[in-house]
Amino acid sequence: MVQKKAPHNHSPLEAPSARSSASRLSSLENRKKGGLEGSLDATGATGDMLNQHISQQLFVGDIGPERKTSNLRRLRSVIPGGEAAAAKRAQQLATHTPDVLIADQDTQMPHRKDTNAITFFVDVSGFTALTEKYTLSGRGGTDKLTETLNSYIGALVECILRRDGDVLQFAGDAILAMWACNSEAEMPAKLEEATACAVHIQEHYGIRTTDVGVRLKVKVGIACGEVTMFFIGLRSCSQFVIVGSAVDDVNASENQCESGDVVVSPMAWAMMKASTCYDADPRGNTGFMKVRHAVRDDSDRDSKEAIDLASVRQSIAVPSSMEAKLTPYVIPPVLKKLADDQPLEYLSEMRQVSIVFCQLATDGVSSELPSILQDAFVVMHKKITAVSGCLNKVFAFDKGITFLVIFGLPGFKHKNEVAHALQCADAISQELLKEVTGINRVSIGVTTGPTFCGVIGHPARHEYTVIGRTVNKAARLMTNYPGVVSCDEDSYYHSHLPIQQFKKLEPKPLKGIPNPGNIYHFVPSDGELGQRLPQYKYPLLGRKEEIKDFTEKVKNIKETDVRIIVFEGESGIGKSRLLDALVSLAKKNGCMVAQVTMTLQLSGIRGYALNGLFTQLLGLHQYRTAKEKEVHVMDHFKDKRLGEDLCLLNDLLQLKLPVSPKIAQSDGPTRKKMTTELLWCILKEHTEMSAGVVFGIDNAHFMDDTTWSFLETISSTADAVLCVLSMMPPSPLHPLPDMATQTLKSKGLTHVRMKGLENEYLTALACQILEVKGVPHEVVKLLQEKSHGIPGWCEQLLGDMFQNQFLRVLPITSNASQDKHKRIVFANPTLVTKRSSVLRTVAASDSVHASSSETAAAAAAAVPEQSEKPRAQMMARRESRATKPSAASAEAESPDGQKKDKYRKRASVFDKLLGRDKPLPDVVMPEIASVPEEEEEEAPAEHPLVRASGSNMICDLAPGIVFANIPIPDTMRGMMMATFDKLKPFEQMFLKCGAILGNTFERQLLEAIIPNFQARKVRSAMRRLFELRIIMCATAPPNQEGHHNHPTAQVTSKSIECHCDVPPIIAALKSSEPQYVHCQLMRFVSAIMEELAYETLMEKQRQHLHRNAALQLEGRAHRCRSCGGGGFEHGGTTHSEAFKVSMRSSSMLPVPQNQEQSTRRSRLYQNTKVQPKGRERSQDISMLPGGSMQRSNQSFSKQRRRSRSSSMAPSESGDEEESSKLDRRACKCTEILATVYPQLIRHWKNANMVGKTVYFLSAAGEAAITLQDNSQALTYLREAQILVDEMKTGARPLPDPDDGDVIPVWWQDAKVENLMGQAYLRMGMLEDALSHLREALEMLEISFPTRVNIFHIWTAELTQFLHQLMPAHYLGSVDQEMAPIKVEAANCLKHLTDVFHLKHNESVCYLAALMQLNIAEAASTDFDELIMAYSSIIQACMARGRLRQASYYSSMAVAKLEALFNMMQEEDFATAASLYTIVLRMKLASGELYEALDNGYIALRINRRIHDGEAELASAQLLSQCLLLQLAVQELVDLSRRVMFIAEEGSHVLGKHWYYLGCLDTLIEAGFSIEDIGTCVSFVRDTYSDPSVRTEREAQFYAAATLALWYARTDSWVECDRWIAVAEEVKPVKARCVVTVHGLCKLLETRLIRLCETIVEQLYEETEKDEPVVRQYLKELDKAVEFHKVFKPRYLHMRAYFCMFTGKTDKAFRLLKEAVVMADRLTNVLDREWAKHSLYVWFEEVSEFVMTFWLRHSIQGELDWHDAKNIAQSKIMYTLPTPEYKSMLTGTS
Repeated sequence: MVQKKAPHNHSPLEAPSARSSASRLSSLENRKKGGLEGSLDATGATGDMLNQHISQQLFVGDIGPERKTSNLRRLRSVIPGGEAAAAKRAQQLATHTPDVLIADQDTQMPHRKDTNAITFFVDVSGFTALTEKYTLSGRGGTDKLTETLNSYIGALVECILRRDGDVLQFAGDAILAMWACNSEAEMPAKLEEATACAVHIQEHYGIRTTDVGVRLKVKVGIACGEVTMFFIGLRSCSQFVIVGSAVDDVNASENQCESGDVVVSPMAWAMMKASTCYDADPRGNTGFMKVRHAVRDDSDRDSKEAIDLASVRQSIAVPSSMEAKLTPYVIPPVLKKLADDQPLEYLSEMRQVSIVFCQLATDGVSSELPSILQDAFVVMHKKITAVSGCLNKVFAFDKGITFLVIFGLPGFKHKNEVAHALQCADAISQELLKEVTGINRVSIGVTTGPTFCGVIGHPARHEYTVIGRTVNKAARLMTNYPGVVSCDEDSYYHSHLPIQQFKKLEPKPLKGIPNPGNIYHFVPSDGELGQRLPQYKYPLLGRKEEIKDFTEKVKNIKETDVRIIVFEGESGIGKSRLLDALVSLAKKNGCMVAQVTMTLQLSGIRGYALNGLFTQLLGLHQYRTAKEKEVHVMDHFKDKRLGEDLCLLNDLLQLKLPVSPKIAQSDGPTRKKMTTELLWCILKEHTEMSAGVVFGIDNAHFMDDTTWSFLETISSTADAVLCVLSMMPPSPLHPLPDMATQTLKSKGLTHVRMKGLENEYLTALACQILEVKGVPHEVVKLLQEKSHGIPGWCEQLLGDMFQNQFLRVLPITSNASQDKHKRIVFANPTLVTKRSSVLRTVAASDSVHASSSETAAAAAAAVPEQSEKPRAQMMARRESRATKPSAASAEAESPDGQKKDKYRKRASVFDKLLGRDKPLPDVVMPEIASVPEEEEEEAPAEHPLVRASGSNMICDLAPGIVFANIPIPDTMRGMMMATFDKLKPFEQMFLKCGAILGNTFERQLLEAIIPNFQARKVRSAMRRLFELRIIMCATAPPNQEGHHNHPTAQVTSKSIECHCDVPPIIAALKSSEPQYVHCQLMRFVSAIMEELAYETLMEKQRQHLHRNAALQLEGRAHRCRSCGGGGFEHGGTTHSEAFKVSMRSSSMLPVPQNQEQSTRRSRLYQNTKVQPKGRERSQDISMLPGGSMQRSNQSFSKQRRRSRSSSMAPSESGDEEESSKLDRRACKCTEILATVYPQLIRHWKNANMVGKTVYFLSAAGEAAITLQDNSQALTYLREAQILVDEMKTGARPLPDPDDGDVIPVWWQDAKVENLMGQAYLRMGMLEDALSHLREALEMLEISFPTRVNIFHIWTAELTQFLHQLMPAHYLGSVDQEMAPIKVEAANCLKHLTDVFHLKHNESVCYLAALMQLNIAEAASTDFDELIMAYSSIIQACMARGRLRQASYYSSMAVAKLEALFNMMQEEDFATAASLYTIVLRMKLASGELYEALDNGYIALRINRRIHDGEAELASAQLLSQCLLLQLAVQELVDLSRRVMFIAEEGSHVLGKHWYYLGCLDTLIEAGFSIEDIGTCVSFVRDTYSDPSVRTEREAQFYAAATLALWYARTDSWVECDRWIAVAEEVKPVKARCVVTVHGLCKLLETRLIRLCETIVEQLYEETEKDEPVVRQYLKELDKAVEFHKVFKPRYLHMRAYFCMFTGKTDKAFRLLKEAVVMADRLTNVLDREWAKHSLYVWFEEVSEFVMTFWLRHSIQGELDWHDAKNIAQSKIMYTLPTPEYKSMLTGTS
């Protein structure tokens, strides 16, 4: 029972009221006047005594006096009576500026200063590698990096300063200095001084090998000549620029250097060679001279010597009046630190920033240059400061006149800084070119990433600068991509700007950047995000009844009974164009619209149409990554009751939203019903936000059952939803699914069979097709008699006539012959005027009355303009064809030889155009004349005025053509056949092979299957087919990427267009052939031609070509280059951004021929292996662990310094590491797998290869599981299962191996069952998964008991013991034939382990993992399965609490990883990273913190290199726990900022949650603040209910316990009680992971503090309730720390704390001593220091200042994390309040 101590014997009425910590501290402050301060005054305490007192209480005794004085000055202000010393700001500012600036007396801006000078350029190599080495290996963090940088650069600067040099600027790792000369006579002596300085630098500091193995080297360039300094800026911010011949020459001298050289310019050597004592060697014929000298390694030099600043640089002793002048030249973050009187080393940090390099190209140095730079500075400063950027410096050496701007510096950090950097860069570029005269070009490079930011140099001369790969890359982009705003991939991803604002640039080699990744041109757009591009130029013709009927239904969309309108018609009837017009009309009426086009290739993708529709409806097409889409969905439904159901969208939209328990426990039919209900909720929400929702689906006959089923439901139950479908009539070639037939019979469906256009529109149709104003009446008559009003027939006929030169196009003239006008029929001008012109004309009118149905249709069909079907071949031919002269042409010229004015339209035409009269009929215009044929080429084909009005041209018969003799097919199909028959045999075969591949096909694949392939013939055929408009380029134009395009529309152009990248070899040859001859991605213009070409093939020919196509697809890489693969094949043009396939820079990889590799890979698709997102593979060999992973027995201090990932370190040479080519952010595997596997299945089916079909159905199922499309996976797998069953029962004949097919292995059905079990496991349906996995094991003849007992476990353990005892006998004992079966069994057991782990059945989970390991070791052929087996057994042992056994297996796994080093491929690295993360978790739990850090940093390094954000966040979260326990604050801060950077890049809400929770944790545990405490608490509290956090039960519990502890420590008891209840509600039943145990420690501490409060406040009933709870938590924690030893000191601490309540102080003392010893043994610095703190405050006399230190500084957030290494941690940690301590705070005694 808790004892009531004497200080608390008040009556309840006299008990002190509960007060907040702030009020208690306030009262304590008042009492201090008689306390600490009074005692000091009473003893005559002076300032020195006060300093001594604070130092004894707070500071570590061995810190330097300067650092201690600085910290004393900061902390002394909290002691009453302490006074802060006055800072000499002017002298501090002088150390940041050069002497030439200090001496300058002119204050006018701008102004210049000319002088003669010796220029001195020092360039240090190795800093970038050094930066990465320190930060990526966790080796000492930024403090060690800063110390190394400053010790080296400081020595170089001191050499310059001691020889009277003036350091002008620091540019990262380069220094520009000069010796000013009053006259030329001084220059030789100054040159000698500069050369002596350079030689001294090389002889004493030429090479330095750092403690991490990176070698720093230096090279020096020297020149002399004229120097001009321009001073520019404003009162608040100023800069200076140094230009001149001496600057240019010194830059050239440095470029002539190699590491260790001193090179002098020709002019300088000519001036000094007569008197110099140095010898030199010429650098070739350049005139530059290399000075002879020695180079010494100064690695052992002591760089910590005391420095007398005045002796080094006398100019810093400036008067205080200089402060105002120097302040504008210092960057704001430095000014803020100086104002706060903080050490500048606090600014040194690794920080995620955006770097902007801006280079201005001018006409050189002129009298106007100062004003140009001043104007440019004003423009840039305004733009930069408006978005919180910082202008760091302006320099003219090395890269011309360049501005360096940084976004994200301390005090200027904000969420959208990357987007602001890009937008600011573009605004600067545009405004400089527009507003500043004299700037010829602006080149800007923008990069984003971790960068060293800090003050670099010497105490007497230093500057704030940035160093790292990110800085180097931005400079390279600026110089290699002139005239544009270029950016890297990190900026592209982190900006979260619309993808259409980025255009991929041509890759170029960047110096020092081995693998720069994709580079983009940032081109901001003002349009709406995701806005569709225009598609049709001309108004829609006819269709009055359809438009009228649709308009009525849209206006009454909520009342109409019709929910589906189906437009059925043959190909070419105009379905797609009508559909677009109707959808656009719906949008104009206020409806939300979404449309999608299906193709044959997409017909096999389950739910593809629904995916496209809801992707557009939810606005997901705006986002580039799946994570961004997930965040958008969760944010969109944040305030609605749909949070738990949103995971139902995973399969439909390819998302990875967390699966809620309710969904996980539901069966298939229930889940399907819930998905439908969720989609209805989404539709209902959008109907409430708008007039209604309209869906448009083109080629609906290709839809799958899932979409038809949903539409069938719409037809009967929907409100304010209208679906418009276009489809072809059912045919044997395109049979409809059963569900489609059922849906088409629905009552709420209207079926419209489309007819041809009326004859009155055919003239306008012909004019639109030919882009003319009039056509011969013979053509009109032919169309009226033969076309049946089918637009496709008309287009094909007119195109064919033009290609055969039966027709020609002429400009309108005014002197027409009388017999000509009778044959030309003109169309209604409204119908042949381009839509944009109509809109402009109508907008200019005061009143518009569209009385005609044609005009109404034109206005309604405001369809985006991408293209109609191709008809521009006539215009292309017009430009290229030479014709003969004729007599008629001579009449068209006037006597002076000039053409007459063009035909002038009558005023009535404009009246009709504006709709002020009835629509014009087809009109015969009299004044028309033909143009002389010899002048035909002179007619401007692309004149802008002509194009603006739709082309003032007419069409006429070619001379000598008798219209009656032109052969005219009766039908469109016959026309196509006639065209096909005219082609050459090779051209016909080209089309046949294209038809085999589908509507859209890739050139490389077609060349692989076409018989008798010859490159010359292919190019010739392509040229002919492109010109005939039979095929066209299928690559979207660059400015249309990312938009919602209509796949059946073609771009109307005067020339044939191809948007594919020209292969480099073709570009190098500078071929004279047109670009489209080298098109890489093509498509059929007409679906009829595709069908016709396919039907002309014999059945055996089809099978043969399908087989060849499938073989080619099999042998090519099916992973994108971002994931380590090659290019991939196009599987069909799609709408959804998720399935957009880019064929640019495609390169296919052949099938590996290495038999060893192929046999080692025995899974479903060895050369097409696909890994889950977040587990992709790296190919950076430098990241592999080597022999250095052996456990070290060094001392504590040496262990602290030793490498945590030495095997992944840069080479000894110090060269920069090469980045991995893998980039998970740019992964296109989704697109590949969504298109390639359906193609393979279709080809093998049509080739009648059943075995291959089954094989790739299984492969497609596994790929779909990887992509979280589990429903699609089950569809593939069930089809495979049916085929296998049919072959087993004899219903289908077995495959014939002699014919190239494969006989499925006897365990194929087991493989299918295994995959089905995986799919159900991913869906959270554990019982279904368990059933299928057990069935698979039974088929594989693996006995897994249904009821597990100890005998089964002993048997498995005995087998494992034999493997360890006799590895040569048992490991790899399975023969090659059985190895794939065993690997499949191991894979099945792996997923069975996952099932039992989720069911919390640790014993069965352990047995499954043990069997998995035994089988994987026996097979020993698959690296993945072997490492995953070790991962499974480690986790299973941890779940059972067997840490020693888990540690043993982890050692075996790492050893195996090293042994398999030579066998590893690039896709194996993510598996290795996953293993290291698991080992990190195990080592952390067992208290082996150094081993945990080693493994954690390796995992972090690998995941970072392959840009696997999710995996990096997972390993970083565990690593941060380890760093916190070791109180490695600097490294913890660096890692935390990296976490935030990744979370913001991928929009990871959970990642941001962990970041702010980690910042709050650091404050609670260590007392140091990283972020504002209010921000941390608010964010953690607000995101607690976020779906991504809510599904992570451990994260929820840890967050709730942390918040409860925070409120308990700050006496916010209402909030504390609330979060205690929340934490106890979500507390896991068993503490099975580090996070859960840590959370339990926090919850116990919260309960103990609350218990103390109830004792102090004498709330006896509450005390009686809380005490049993505390005891229960102590028991739980006692059990948990048996398996998580790292928290054993914390448990002992909490027991000691409880003993203080019960009066057992002696026991408490012993427990604390034991906690200190144990924490020291575990290297758990945090708990060791905290236990020491409790010993001090509970059992020794300690001042109130120390006891309340944490409360003071944590609440106010005053203690910066930079103070971590200078303050004795044990003296400032939180004081666990005993009743006596609480009484002291409340003022009672």
